[in-house]
Amino acid sequence: MGKLTSANKIFQSMDRKTRMIILLCFLLGMTNLKAQIITYDVPQEINDTNKFVRPSGEYKVELSLDGQTFVPFVYEMPAMHVTNNSKTTAWCNFSFSGKIQVKVTPLNQKPELINILPKSAGINAIIKNGSAVFTISKPGHYSVEFEEGIYIEHPLFIFANPLEENPPQPNQKDVIYFEPGYHEIGEKYTVPSGKTVYIHGGAFVKGQIYSENSENITIRGRGILSGEEYPPRTADHMIMMRNAENIKIEGITIIHAPRYNITLRGKNHIVSNVKMMGWWFSTDGTSTGDNAIIENCFFKVNDDAVKLYSSNTYVRDCVIWQMENGAPFMISWNGRNDFENCYVSDIDVIRVEHQWDNENLAVICAIHGGEAHISHFLFDNIRISNSNWRIFHLVTRPNRWGKWNPEKGSISDMTFKNITYDGSPRIKNLIMGHDSNHPIYNLTFQNITIDGNIVSSRNQEEYFIIDDENTKNINFKTP
Repeated sequence: MGKLTSANKIFQSMDRKTRMIILLCFLLGMTNLKAQIITYDVPQEINDTNKFVRPSGEYKVELSLDGQTFVPFVYEMPAMHVTNNSKTTAWCNFSFSGKIQVKVTPLNQKPELINILPKSAGINAIIKNGSAVFTISKPGHYSVEFEEGIYIEHPLFIFANPLEENPPQPNQKDVIYFEPGYHEIGEKYTVPSGKTVYIHGGAFVKGQIYSENSENITIRGRGILSGEEYPPRTADHMIMMRNAENIKIEGITIIHAPRYNITLRGKNHIVSNVKMMGWWFSTDGTSTGDNAIIENCFFKVNDDAVKLYSSNTYVRDCVIWQMENGAPFMISWNGRNDFENCYVSDIDVIRVEHQWDNENLAVICAIHGGEAHISHFLFDNIRISNSNWRIFHLVTRPNRWGKWNPEKGSISDMTFKNITYDGSPRIKNLIMGHDSNHPIYNLTFQNITIDGNIVSSRNQEEYFIIDDENTKNINFKTP
């Protein structure tokens, strides 16, 4: 303690400029000390003969930091459904801090163009000697694209995770630890209250995780949870928690979901930095209970990415690639109990592959056939690109999934602001209450830009169909 006190006195005796220089050098030194890249081994079962997950035949990825080069494994999944537009989906997964260089080399083509999505990340890549080269300085989910258009046949995703904080150790109390390697846990791996399930970045876990009447469960890590070989639309969800409280899911990648990726019933949930990729209809992303946070997640799913079915749901800083079916944000098919206060902000919808006229195909969608009153939603800072469909489809009406009540079921008090749609939609947005007992009212659209044009009360009919009889107080505001 005496030495520290003496050092402090010496530091305080220095002039302000000298102290600032010392502090700056210290901070720079700490930054350099912490800058690192962590890649993960891959189980031998992930090989060229695996029909579900294999080494990519399309891409090689190299990472550079302070003169050191790291080569993360690039996974690849082939398409599973006849309607899928992508023939394969590839990704690599690593954790890092600092500023790193990423080099992506296509193995089957000479690149002529390169785009890094989301655009909001502001990443500019160059093509050099047959590779795309760019730098990243913060964690994120990035799509590296050598093709143009709405439909990309061979996407590559860079899952650049933050460094893990205090990862658990093997044999630690109340930890279920999946070490590097291949694990089969079955279709209903049950986790009791108070446990942490840790999936190491080098672990590949085939199976589904389940819990009921539980609390305080964490599922975390940088590894993979796979639903391969489970029958689509009839198997259970990948992570299913019934009547559960205080569930946290962080960092993992979920692939080949036969149904929902994550379903959390109960309340007080956090889903953070989870990557979800599936091929089948009904491979929804997340459905959570009251008081939930969904943040920094990535979705490439073939049904609704985020279901906003519960009160006090916060969705922020996510990247969504919506496949041919479903909506990035589904508000209701059959809501029975009133719910409110959902907030969605800072979302990049980087691709919407809708191509047929189905009622659930919109970025923000409600086909409300239940008796709930749904109210007080805010969507703010939503960026939509690579789409030619519609943003909004908000209606109340009977449907095959809802239990229709002739006397009630309505939508009100919603604000949609700072939404940018790059492209020309082929279908107009639809806002329509079914009848006087099922109205839609008090909606505000502010600073909605479609194909470079700001929608106002003067030009709304160019972009919107609004039923005046059962749809009241719909307002358009410019910035």
